[in-house]
Amino acid sequence: MTTKVILGTNNGFAAKNWPEPGKWARLIAQDLGLRSVQFSFDLLDPVLPEPGRSSICKEIVKACDEFGLNLHSTFTGLIIYSQNHLAHPDPILRSQAFVWFQAALEVTTKLGARACGGHIGAMSATDYADPGRRAFIRESLVEYVRKLAGIAASLGQDYFIWELMPHPREIPHTPEEAIDLLEEVNDSTPVPVVLCFDLGHCNSFEFTQPGDPHRWLEKLLPWVKLVHLQQTDGQADHHWPFTPEYNRLGIINPERMVEIVKSSPFPEVPLFLELGHAFDASDEEIINDHRCSVDLWMKYL
Repeated sequence: MTTKVILGTNNGFAAKNWPEPGKWARLIAQDLGLRSVQFSFDLLDPVLPEPGRSSICKEIVKACDEFGLNLHSTFTGLIIYSQNHLAHPDPILRSQAFVWFQAALEVTTKLGARACGGHIGAMSATDYADPGRRAFIRESLVEYVRKLAGIAASLGQDYFIWELMPHPREIPHTPEEAIDLLEEVNDSTPVPVVLCFDLGHCNSFEFTQPGDPHRWLEKLLPWVKLVHLQQTDGQADHHWPFTPEYNRLGIINPERMVEIVKSSPFPEVPLFLELGHAFDASDEEIINDHRCSVDLWMKYL
């Protein structure tokens, strides 16, 4: 069996520029020619009070229906990535992060998406330096994610997503750590906890040399339910587009990546563009970079 590979995009690029559901839905469907979208919580804070939250969710669903988009999953965005979240050293703030994720799971169901997840948490420098605290925070994360997987199951979702991250204080951080973590967390969950693999997360300041994203993906394939696409030189988490300029600097080979994903044990694996731009980038630059990236990847699908 050959895995079906689908190209889509995370819609975090629309934050601030095209926050209206009808605008980003039209752009993704008509300008980029895509049908699959991953919703970024940079576009809707899930703890927004009712009835506003449900009203906006209905607007999003309506826009996706109008433009023929499949809203596949929901994901933490830049706002949550800038926080310690479920690995915060303060238990009060860890509890608040859990409330945030509960709300995110609720929104996921309101949007008709299959799964939710993303960046789970970042340890503080102090906690990471203390072996006892590091072990405690890791254990806490496992328990939090098991609870979230239980909530996901009760809401009718298919799985919960944990993203492999580029910093040692953001677990999982390496293929070995990811495999150990997912084997542990999945020993008692009603729905699977799966991995999101980002092509630019194979680098870190403590590595003697960066990991090869192609080889990491091969090793992690049994756990990877979705992939985030970015061009990278392997030295940093750039979130570069797949334009001629950055393809000359980058190490990602789209053709090889698609062939690797086709051997996945899952019947379908979506590839979501997750490109990053400066806040002062022009609208034209953002759209053109996405168009160019879509055109390149579509050659191999």
